[in-house]
Amino acid sequence: METFKNLLSPFGAPSNPLSDTLKLVVVGGTIETARRVSVSAWNGFIDSFFLTAHFSQEDYPYDWLMHWLAKQPAWGRSREFDITTRSVGRHGLTQSTTGDLDEEEGDGDGVMLSGRKKRRVAIVPSLDTTHTIYYRGHWLRITRTKRFQDYGSYAEIKICVVARNNDILKKLVLEAKREYEKDAVHRVHIYMADTTYGGWRWNGARQKRPMSSIVLEPGVKDMILADCQDFLCSEEWYAERGIPFRRGYLLHGVPGRQVTCRSECRRWLISVRSGKTSLIHSLAGELGLDIYVISLSAKGMSDNMLSTLMGNIPSRCILLLEDLDAAFTRGVSRDDSSTGAPTSSTSTSSSTSTAKTKDDSNDGSTLTLSGLLNSLDGVAAAEGRLLFATTNHIERLDPALSRPGRMDVWINFKHASKWQAEGIFKCFFPAKPSPNSSLPPVAASPAKPGDEAPSTEGLAVPKRKNAAHAAPLLSEEEISDLAKRFADAIPEDELSVAALQGYLLRNKTRPRECVDEVAAWIVQERETRAKLKKEKEEREAKEKKEAQEAEEKTKKEAEETAKKEADEKAVKEVSQKTRAHSAIADTHDIVHCAEDRRKHRGTNIHMRLCDQYAHLTDFGHAVRCPR
Repeated sequence: METFKNLLSPFGAPSNPLSDTLKLVVVGGTIETARRVSVSAWNGFIDSFFLTAHFSQEDYPYDWLMHWLAKQPAWGRSREFDITTRSVGRHGLTQSTTGDLDEEEGDGDGVMLSGRKKRRVAIVPSLDTTHTIYYRGHWLRITRTKRFQDYGSYAEIKICVVARNNDILKKLVLEAKREYEKDAVHRVHIYMADTTYGGWRWNGARQKRPMSSIVLEPGVKDMILADCQDFLCSEEWYAERGIPFRRGYLLHGVPGRQVTCRSECRRWLISVRSGKTSLIHSLAGELGLDIYVISLSAKGMSDNMLSTLMGNIPSRCILLLEDLDAAFTRGVSRDDSSTGAPTSSTSTSSSTSTAKTKDDSNDGSTLTLSGLLNSLDGVAAAEGRLLFATTNHIERLDPALSRPGRMDVWINFKHASKWQAEGIFKCFFPAKPSPNSSLPPVAASPAKPGDEAPSTEGLAVPKRKNAAHAAPLLSEEEISDLAKRFADAIPEDELSVAALQGYLLRNKTRPRECVDEVAAWIVQERETRAKLKKEKEEREAKEKKEAQEAEEKTKKEAEETAKKEADEKAVKEVSQKTRAHSAIADTHDIVHCAEDRRKHRGTNIHMRLCDQYAHLTDFGHAVRCPR
């Protein structure tokens, strides 16, 4: 106590100034030391017991945690939140919390009578706000922030927890990952190449579809699926033999089409597919891989940009290059007569349109074939990915691009066969379910020896109401008979699968009439194709004639211009020669006049000669007579 009084003595009665100064220095130093010790102790405590983890939106764990947080009750009871109707996550998963606002009235399926889906009001915790969640005996302090960079903005999650080690955070991330994968098992994520920043942009999530919904020739689907599965399991085999761990598939042939139909009797979704892209979608769902799509003709695509994109794809994914035959051309038609080169009308267009076309082409892709080949199997090419390339005209591809090693497997897509026609018909008109069957019936395809039953594992079952105009449910025998008659009426390898699906869509509620009228429809299709072919030939002939006339006109104008220029040149040469002869004659006259002046100096004739000399020299002749 006495010591404390002595320390406070400078504030009391007057004392020695030097002693008071020393006492103040001691007090200040003691307080500062105590502050520094306390700060150091607190930092040591934080470093020893507080763990902080950061999760960026640019990586997968951010999506896992956001999906996990959306299911936590404390996340929905936040004291500071935003109200929004955009409750769908970045990867297509609905992030609904316990605090969301739901309407009590209305149908349970969330669809209005007009077909417009009802909007769901969601509660989302605000940015830059700290939220506390209790998890496995620990209090987690979670803060969601948003950071800005030169190329855009991205969100970030920071999680702080008091723990001796990071086991609690590992368990949290693994649990969030399992929850996310469990809910995302029905979806295939699609990423598009962003040529502006050289990265990949998430483009959406699509429902996974079974391989049994693909209507192709027997054995083709099984061959492709088995080859893909064998490749994904052979990484060590490739490494032992020094072979690059890459596999390429080239899908070529006629274009297809995807149509989704619905079996009302069993509330199951069947997707009829025949296109090349649809097959890739089903393969991605079957293999559990994401799809990365690159448009080679996109604006800003170059050799360096393609190399950067190929280096940023994950090791296990499907890389899709669509319309490979049109990668190095702009505005090229996709018909059989097109050669991949600009049409003649383009070369005979006006100078304004030519300049505009040149500007547009300069803004587009500058990718070269050499750059594409190096990106596919060069030294820095990505490994572990399944490369799928589609084209409608395989004959236009460079042999170096389609050779084995780059495109190992070729699959040809032809027009519809009778077997495909029968399978598509059975998919559009499923049979009536058997009363003894406990499982929902599957729209069957024509049975082949050795075929397995279509697997529906991992497929989402939509919850929708019955359609207002449903097709009549017929017995299995009648459906098989109608499908057989329909297939017999379809000519082999003449009509595309897209044409068959379009006809079945127009008759989706009339299975019997569909079979009875198919012959007349085929005749009508042939007449329509003949008419379109004739119109196309007439249009091409007209364009060819116009091009020839334009070429002749241009040639004639060029000849007239050349003739006019030659005439003008000849006239100019004659004029120059005439002026030269005139100048020579005038020079002789001046010389003679000067000589006469010298002869008749001092006479009347001399005066007249002087006037004549002055008249001749006034016209600016360069020659002067001597004095």
